[in-house]
Amino acid sequence: MTQEKLWIFGCGDLGARLALQLNRQEYQIYGVRRNPLVALATKRRADAVNWRRGDATKPENIERLLTDGADVVLATFTPDEHTQSGYHRAYISTATALAKTLPKLPRPPRLLIWVSSTRVYGQCGDQWIDEQTPAIPNGFQGDTLLAAEEIIHNAVPTTCVVRFAGIYGPGRDRLLSQVRAGRCAPPTPPQYSNRIHVDDCIGFLIHLMEKHKRGWAPEKLYIGADCLPVPMYELQQWLVKTMGYTSAHLREIVETSERRSKKLSNRRMLESGYTMKYPDYKAGYSALLKTEG
Repeated sequence: MTQEKLWIFGCGDLGARLALQLNRQEYQIYGVRRNPLVALATKRRADAVNWRRGDATKPENIERLLTDGADVVLATFTPDEHTQSGYHRAYISTATALAKTLPKLPRPPRLLIWVSSTRVYGQCGDQWIDEQTPAIPNGFQGDTLLAAEEIIHNAVPTTCVVRFAGIYGPGRDRLLSQVRAGRCAPPTPPQYSNRIHVDDCIGFLIHLMEKHKRGWAPEKLYIGADCLPVPMYELQQWLVKTMGYTSAHLREIVETSERRSKKLSNRRMLESGYTMKYPDYKAGYSALLKTEG
């Protein structure tokens, strides 16, 4: 069996988790970070990922790393600071460097997956949003993410952008912490939340890689979310009950921006043949709470 080379640029939590799920007889997995020692210090397993030092904002670094080729490139960048310049470095600079370098390789990758965010949708309300809906950002974060997508789309013949909604799971339990602290969103107007369990993020990315290897052509864009957008207050009320608190536990109303309220459709994701492990928040958070004991 011929091993394929998977290069994960910006390899952090998502990339390391994905590496652990792949058949390492089929894939040789390389993780690129500016400082791989950080990954090793946080117990990112070296037996699953061959860590490499590199700066993905520099074309010469990418060219050096990919001298021996890459079959799949997965880009999972996150900003080192939540400022306009931090977002520019994390997304615009890396997209520009990859788009410049990958087409010039002697053997460009068969597939490039760029992980983005549903933050590009600044719309709000109770109308459904899907991949055909124009993205209208309402801040520099969404503007930057969308601009990076446009840069990367034509990097290699098969480039696929996945816009993930709010990712939760082991180690990603911010909402549980808020509920434990007794904080909740206002009950009205309903502010819809869109989420996806980290296992489904990984599962869908692997699904795209494996199906493409067998000759299937993915769409250029996917929304990665579960099947049930839910008002945040309703989700928090369910969590309170499930976690064993009384309804009076949620005593602090935290005002949030109504602009974040939207309903995202994952129909295209499902039509690709992917089966959700956790199709809604009840399945996902029940599993998460069980792992926490």
